[in-house]
Amino acid sequence: MTINCKGRVNITTPGTPVPLTTDPSVTASKLFFQVIPGLTGKTYVGIPGMAKGTLTGVARILWPNQSGGFSETFCIEAQDGCDSIRLKDYAIDADVAGEGLLVTYWQE
Repeated sequence: MTINCKGRVNITTPGTPVPLTTDPSVTASKLFFQVIPGLTGKTYVGIPGMAKGTLTGVARILWPNQSGGFSETFCIEAQDGCDSIRLKDYAIDADVAGEGLLVTYWQE
């Protein structure tokens, strides 16, 4: 299994979800999202068309970790263990411009 660290994925304009990629060929067996210690706003994981105001298309809300303690995480795994998760089908959004999440994915 190969680890791919996208690093910090930031949101330029809150309310405009940022897809993990636009390339339909990028697939993974596991996706992992982590709150970055020290940030202040909530972040959202969902589909590219999500609306954080109504929570339509939002799969998970991750709360900020301003004090540097425990950082919330969210993981999505393919049930068959294969690279069947298309990264283009997922996006993140945030309440604060310039904030985001750490994003990592694994490929078989």
